[in-house]
Amino acid sequence: MIHHRLVIVGAGPAGMAAAVVAAEAGLRPVLIDEHPRVGGQIYRQPPAALASGATAPTHRAARRGAELPRRFQALADRMTVLTDTRVWTIFAPRQLGIQGKQGCETIEAEQLILAPGAYEYVPPFPGWTLPGVMTPGGAQQMVKTMGVCPGKRVLIAGTGPFLLVVAEQLRKAGMEVVGVVEAVTTAEAIRALPRLLLYPNLLGEGLGYLHRLRRARVPMYRGEVVVEARGDAELREVVVARCDGEWRGDPARRRTFAVDTLCIAYGFVPRAQLAQLAGCRMRFVHELGGWIPELDENLQTSAAGVRVAGDGGGVAGALVAQEEGALAGLAASLQLGALDSLSFERNRRPVIRRLRRLRRFREALDRLSRIRPGLTTIPTPDTIVCRCEELTQAEVETGIAFGGTDLRTLKVMTRLGMGACQGSMCWPAASRWIAVRSGKSIEEIGPLSVRPPIMPLCVGDLAREEGVAAGPEADSREPSAGASS
Repeated sequence: MIHHRLVIVGAGPAGMAAAVVAAEAGLRPVLIDEHPRVGGQIYRQPPAALASGATAPTHRAARRGAELPRRFQALADRMTVLTDTRVWTIFAPRQLGIQGKQGCETIEAEQLILAPGAYEYVPPFPGWTLPGVMTPGGAQQMVKTMGVCPGKRVLIAGTGPFLLVVAEQLRKAGMEVVGVVEAVTTAEAIRALPRLLLYPNLLGEGLGYLHRLRRARVPMYRGEVVVEARGDAELREVVVARCDGEWRGDPARRRTFAVDTLCIAYGFVPRAQLAQLAGCRMRFVHELGGWIPELDENLQTSAAGVRVAGDGGGVAGALVAQEEGALAGLAASLQLGALDSLSFERNRRPVIRRLRRLRRFREALDRLSRIRPGLTTIPTPDTIVCRCEELTQAEVETGIAFGGTDLRTLKVMTRLGMGACQGSMCWPAASRWIAVRSGKSIEEIGPLSVRPPIMPLCVGDLAREEGVAAGPEADSREPSAGASS
């Protein structure tokens, strides 16, 4: 086992910001990410083979965030960056099992920052397993990192400003965007405007996307939800319906779109599995995406020396993630003696000020786009709801009716959540079905049950556990505590 002073999991905005702050304080952080390049979803760069032909980022969020990648690159020689490396378990609060290019390794950290991000929430609906149905983030990744359009005609649906970003990117990549379907009504959006005006720059970005899409004649359909995808071997058309305030589709008010691609997501779910394995106390916050670790003012969890930053601690977007990463990096640097208390407070104050403003804006946005119970009414009895185990809605409903009102019992009765994703795709929706049918709160039903490995892993890799993850330099070569950049 190899020991490090500071390990950061996740190289998106939160992880990169934490690494930058720690390196500036004189530490040598170890940054781990499962992707080939750092940046996360928003700052992800194309591979080298495509980079020469890539254009500069066009949306403001990416341009505004260019400073962080520049700072990160300037300090790269003062970090150990492990890309193409997955954290598949946490054995103890700060003891990680990782899998890299050459096999598996166990590392231990004095301080651990988890910045795993979030994944998109797609509630089951008839036809959602058809080829051509994907998440907006999946389509964005295909365009940004592979230079490939997922289809020719695309409908983008769900809720939240991310839909507008992806619509603009796919349109510029050459796809015909036949429309953006937003579940939130125009009236609800107008009522939220006073609170959204607390951060006019971000509101202006959203309005800018709307203006560009309108100028490109991309229609917006508000107050509607997807109720069915149709096709034989692949997607052929999508049915959407007008919905009420709880997002229940109206069977009498439907329209059909002929498309070969549907990008759909109703917000995001925090990736909380590693925090659960670390033994962190969890709580359910509907507006922040679901189950998240309990955090103090410096993002410390209930597990000593473990902090969570970014969307993995509550979905709030890239700007909040970046500020939280900086805060977590400062707090870890203080604990490790690389910063004194005066330097810590001096650097912490402006971060806290920015976070307060951003969080007020996000609170309004999150309330607007919160998941509504009407989505639980969309699946039909024969709709596949657990993709790994190919369980239908009828089979899961039967399990709930016979007492499967928590994950453990429902697993035994139906095998829901026993596939490769361990329930990360089906449990957020299934827990809502249980709540509706049993009268229990989601807090009573409980979070996802997580066991290692949290992703598929080859037994052969475990058998070849070798010292590959330490990087070229050991922690003993870090600058001494208190050193500055």
